[in-house]
Amino acid sequence: MSTVTFEESGMQFGPFENKDVFAAEKFSQKKHLVSKSVEFVLFRGKKAIFLEAKSSIPQSSDDINKNFLPSIAEKLSDTLHLVASDYMKILSERDSLLDPLKGRNWEQLSINYYVVLKGMPKDQLPALHDMFNAYPLLNKLKKIWSPNKSGWVKVINDVKARDMGLIASGND
Repeated sequence: MSTVTFEESGMQFGPFENKDVFAAEKFSQKKHLVSKSVEFVLFRGKKAIFLEAKSSIPQSSDDINKNFLPSIAEKLSDTLHLVASDYMKILSERDSLLDPLKGRNWEQLSINYYVVLKGMPKDQLPALHDMFNAYPLLNKLKKIWSPNKSGWVKVINDVKARDMGLIASGND
């Protein structure tokens, strides 16, 4: 079993089996296909988890609404386009980084977007979760990609990510 880890925003994600992870950011940087992407897409059971990691968040709600949320939404949007393009066989790329996308039953997968904020106090997460899920572009993407799921954007901290097995115990 070959595994992979991701060092992002001061957190070490994984290890995950290579076959279960599409290294979206690495692929998009290598191929220059999209301007932004999430760190990776993890296939876990019937979930496709699009994961973005951040070491901090702007303090003012104005900065969050004008810069942070648009950037986060664009990363998800670009990655969804990239994955859909591969699924529809529009991408003519033959790259081993795309192998984890092959043979997926997308119609049976639940698309989830996790934003992991390092060091974010637990009591601040619900307000951020609501803010993300109310953001217009993320709401629009939800209607297209995950219409039957409420709260499809999960805003969690590194402690919760560790509890969920996204960050290995002892990794910070």
